[in-house]
Amino acid sequence: MIGNLRENIFEFFRQDGLLAAQYENYEFRESQVKMANAVLDSLEGKSHLFVEAPTGIGKSFAYLVPAIYFAKKHGKKAVISTHTINLQEQIIGKDIPLLKKILPIEFEANLLKGKTNYICPKRLRRAHDNSRTLFENDQKTVLDKLIKWSKETKDGTISDIDFPVDADLWQSVCAEVNICSAKTCGSIEETNCFYRKAKEKIYSSDVVILNHYLFFSLFNFASKDKREGYLFPNDFLIFDEGHTLEDAAAEQLAPGVSREMIRFHLLRLYNDRRKKGFLTTLPALHVLPVVQNLLDINQSFFYEIRRKYFKRAGDKYDSLTVRIRQELEVKNHLNDELNNLVKNLGDLKGFARSELEENEINDFIIKFAMFNKIINDFIRLDNPEFVYWIELGNHSLESNVKLCASPPDISDYMRENIFRENNTCIMTSATLSIDDNFDYYRNRLGAESAESIKLPTQFDFFRQVNLYIPNDRSLIPKTDNNPLYAKALEKWITYFLNLTGGKALVLFTNSYLMRTIGSRLRDNPEINGLDILVQGEGESRRNLLEKFKHDINSVLLGLDSFWLGVDAPGETLSNLIITRLPFVVPDHPLVQARLELIESRGGNSFADYSLPEAILKFRQGVGRLIRNKTDEGIIAVLDNRILSKPYGRHFLNSIDECPVTIL
Repeated sequence: MIGNLRENIFEFFRQDGLLAAQYENYEFRESQVKMANAVLDSLEGKSHLFVEAPTGIGKSFAYLVPAIYFAKKHGKKAVISTHTINLQEQIIGKDIPLLKKILPIEFEANLLKGKTNYICPKRLRRAHDNSRTLFENDQKTVLDKLIKWSKETKDGTISDIDFPVDADLWQSVCAEVNICSAKTCGSIEETNCFYRKAKEKIYSSDVVILNHYLFFSLFNFASKDKREGYLFPNDFLIFDEGHTLEDAAAEQLAPGVSREMIRFHLLRLYNDRRKKGFLTTLPALHVLPVVQNLLDINQSFFYEIRRKYFKRAGDKYDSLTVRIRQELEVKNHLNDELNNLVKNLGDLKGFARSELEENEINDFIIKFAMFNKIINDFIRLDNPEFVYWIELGNHSLESNVKLCASPPDISDYMRENIFRENNTCIMTSATLSIDDNFDYYRNRLGAESAESIKLPTQFDFFRQVNLYIPNDRSLIPKTDNNPLYAKALEKWITYFLNLTGGKALVLFTNSYLMRTIGSRLRDNPEINGLDILVQGEGESRRNLLEKFKHDINSVLLGLDSFWLGVDAPGETLSNLIITRLPFVVPDHPLVQARLELIESRGGNSFADYSLPEAILKFRQGVGRLIRNKTDEGIIAVLDNRILSKPYGRHFLNSIDECPVTIL
């Protein structure tokens, strides 16, 4: 019997409790218990809650323990959604096994990934049988490895593979929404389908772990007539890494389409150069010219869009995004031939030799029909509440072209669907508030009814951190290619690198400036042979981080993705340099639309969006330095606006108090 939940929580976290027995030097954290009780209050009161939980308080246990107890006592299901794979794997691989070991109750917890993350044994077998007509020799070698791996893997997901698999091959063997069904997979007792087994476990789980994108994808198909529950009857939601939720939700509400996306699936049907493809397994000679024609039309259609809407400035385009405010001047030249392809594919269903093969054909039909619809909707600017824009993959002449759309405001959608009455949604992150106020995120997410709690840091920030700000007027970033500005940046970065002998993460907001400074630092004789690692030079983010952690004196220069999610405790990260206050550049169409919407409603776009977004990102960047109680280091802010502008104090007030030195 579970008994009193509050007493159970106290018993778990107290100084000589269940958790303490697992750690020799266990430290009771009052903030952890405070968060756990706040989560329980929210669950019992069917209310919504925002929790700002800084690094070091153990927030995963603080929401998992009350969630598990509450789910078991009341027959509910806890849906835990995170943004990063790292956190999902930490929860399912580290936190859950420990809780199963020490909690005095039995519970089931399972991880669900998007369907295409799983191998499909039937598609794999079919691909192997038809490998001669589908794949090149190097792909056949990988296919043989996949078959061997599929007999040994535990979960059947791509993240469990330790050898490279190209996208074309994986797309031919993975589980797919419109291909794999309960009927094709067989009964749960007999099936070898990894996704089906994973999903079946979910139905009997007390805790379901997934990511934000998958949640909204599944939520779109879930029954909306439930008064209680989101994905399942009677479930409740916990969004960890909640600061990323708005973009994840918006992306699922408005899918885009690109030249390379269409080309990829056309080549899966038939690749004339290789004489390979799905259609070679069917009596489809008459369809091959249609595919070839579409490949040509697809290329010319997107080329025409790029030529009409993007201007060259020297050897590159003057912008990578263009906002579309009126109906596109380019007609959908793909329309008739896509309809022709869909019709021909429909005729081929009568030649399918199995239900799986028929479903493969259906999947292609659905994909190409959807591409056509997205293009036509985009040309007409079908939804007046969306912002529409065209995006280039890079500055090269042959760069990919993508048609994009997004709602600039999702608050009504979130208010109606997520933060609704008689349900519980709990949001947690290390950065949800500004000046101790949660209104910014609550308003953007339609969560005005949510309670909030901000927990104090477990670290002695005043002892562990020293903040330095050069009072140098040259450090006001007017233009990134200004030679005086770049020279001042190099001077001060060099100064702080020598102060700590490297061991530094240098955060930028502009790739050109980062590459320029990186090149200069490598040639700078004042830096004593430090290894300068620069994002975007061919190394993956993961490899750069591993090199940075391994070489204790190295310096890592990074952009957007390094402002959050970097965990490098210890001496290797003793110096955090923020080159510029991270204001969003208002030239991206989605940002423009959000600013315009605020102004049209009588708000102040700078105070209501630009400044809060910059402060939250600033806090995320600052959070990279101190990851445990033994860490010590310096933070250098190389942007004079933090001293010279009235809004600068909001950045300083947003972080925990520490000694500040003005140089």
